[in-house]
Amino acid sequence: MNKHLSVLALAARQTIGKVLALLAAMTAAETALFAWAMSQGLTRAIMDDATCPAPVEDLFDFAKISWAYRIALALLFTLLLLSGTELRGGKKGYTLRRLRISEEAAVLWEGGYNALCFLLLCAVQAALALGFCLWYAGTLDSAYVSGQSAFLAFYRSGFLHGLLPLADLTRWLRSFVCFMALGLTTAMFGYYQRNGCKGIAGFLVLALTMGTHATSPGEVGLDVTVIAAVLVPVAWQGFVLWDGKGGRFRGETGEE
Repeated sequence: MNKHLSVLALAARQTIGKVLALLAAMTAAETALFAWAMSQGLTRAIMDDATCPAPVEDLFDFAKISWAYRIALALLFTLLLLSGTELRGGKKGYTLRRLRISEEAAVLWEGGYNALCFLLLCAVQAALALGFCLWYAGTLDSAYVSGQSAFLAFYRSGFLHGLLPLADLTRWLRSFVCFMALGLTTAMFGYYQRNGCKGIAGFLVLALTMGTHATSPGEVGLDVTVIAAVLVPVAWQGFVLWDGKGGRFRGETGEE
């Protein structure tokens, strides 16, 4: 068991500092953007001659918080993708072989660690979003807010709902599957590279995850479609790992 835990320790030692720095930068940037949006005094016209404060989801749109999250997600993807490669003279494959477990098992452990990093990013973003909602609510007259104001925003906004789906079970499942798939495919990219091949599955999963994140509640058909689409490259990755254990992926036939 210690040999397997060593793989997790290796992955964490390589990236955890950079991951935490990325989360800190995202937090600082989004806090500044949201504070700026609140300072603009946005209002929404009611009837013809009266105004009230804009709903909080309008501030998220105005501050481009969703774009900050997408950039952070893309940067985390790139960081984890490159951490498993030998593109800059690294010796990841040699290090893994010294741990005396199969490279395929090491990839699975590394994929689990990467998935946890993606889940952590989403959790931090969800906590930030909820904090921003409460922050904004605290600046408004009590006539405009209620105890459910923040949670209502997570139903009205596709971006917020994607972070915290509340009672939307298929959206929870979709998010979980996407982050698990991102974890495995980023780990597999290095495995492909170390064995002289190219892996594009991670980029496909990232595009699906980012492109369908901000969708309205109750889109069960879309959720199921995304889950199925993501599971296709994941199933292929699993086959490649199984095939690699038999030696075929490693070049006995000269083909992937």
